[in-house]
Amino acid sequence: MATNRIETLDPALIRPGRIDRKIEFPLPDEKTKRRIFQIHTSRMTLSDDVNLDELIMAKDDLSGADIKVRCVC
Repeated sequence: MATNRIETLDPALIRPGRIDRKIEFPLPDEKTKRRIFQIHTSRMTLSDDVNLDELIMAKDDLSGADIKVRCVC
């Protein structure tokens, strides 16, 4: 099971004995965001108006999956 917002899950679902292990993946920092963008754009020709630095420095809460979606859509 995976969620971005564990606080929204019903407590009965996550009580002891049901979910025995919780692994947190924090949101990527700027260095990691840059690497994720590089991975997903390495085979693309980006338009001149695409500024990856602006996307990387943005204060929005982008996960690795969010970054991938922005690159392929």
